[in-house]
Amino acid sequence: MKITNIGIMSMGDMGSGVAKILKKNGFNVLTSLENRSKDSVIRAKQNKIKDVGNLGNLVENSEVILSILVPSKALDFAKQIAPFISKSKQEKIFVDCNAISPNTTKKINIFIEKSNGIFIDGGIIGGSPRSGEKPRIYLSGKNAYKIRILNSKEVEFIDINSEIGAASGLKMTYAAITKGTAALYAASLMTADHFGLLEKLLDEISYSQPKVFDSIKSVNSISAKAFRWIGEMEEIAETFSSTNNTDKFHMGAADIFRKIASSSIGHERVDNIDKNRKLIETIKLLNAKK
Repeated sequence: MKITNIGIMSMGDMGSGVAKILKKNGFNVLTSLENRSKDSVIRAKQNKIKDVGNLGNLVENSEVILSILVPSKALDFAKQIAPFISKSKQEKIFVDCNAISPNTTKKINIFIEKSNGIFIDGGIIGGSPRSGEKPRIYLSGKNAYKIRILNSKEVEFIDINSEIGAASGLKMTYAAITKGTAALYAASLMTADHFGLLEKLLDEISYSQPKVFDSIKSVNSISAKAFRWIGEMEEIAETFSSTNNTDKFHMGAADIFRKIASSSIGHERVDNIDKNRKLIETIKLLNAKK
């Protein structure tokens, strides 16, 4: 199959960043802005991504559809798009790139295969190209090789030569460490602040654990990401539970991100976060009642 047109849902921070790189590399990148946010519309226009209107048009005009959404929307999107794939007379490749458990991935695979689509399991590790980062999209399933043409230095598409669920499993276990740790950092700092010990805690960590102190600084931007990470923690918890490991670590992390998302700065997004705010100020705002 010749791949020229790539449909991406949606134009969030990562989706628009990947879209920008694919367009730069010569692909015709499309999206559907129907019922999408103002921020998504702005990002699509900034990167000159063509809006084809509805999902039916997106499927009909794309050889490959990349699903890059918040985890809680992944399964519903597959259900929405499957009938359009089924109606099309052309072969369609659906790549789920969301932070979801292997079990959720396999459920999506069933919907896509029943619609006669080609399913590829994907897991994104790394930040958005919009921030100058170079993410890796790990792929698994027997059809993963079909999109190797998308690979580039700016966004790597890496076939790990394994079954469906493997790419998602890699993403889950990676994020369990990185974002799970971020939740622990945030909760510890918020608790220290409650007792009036925040500055003393940060001073001690900077003295005795300088590497940890550098990592803790990432909490300063957590208000813009927490809303996306709630569902991701729940998917990680389900992944752990399915392997007879406790789900309590990451259900707790989901609670922390839920609290942050509902805080006075939980409405912030990567495009409008206050970059001049200090970490101590951030923690106090996370603790402040709305």
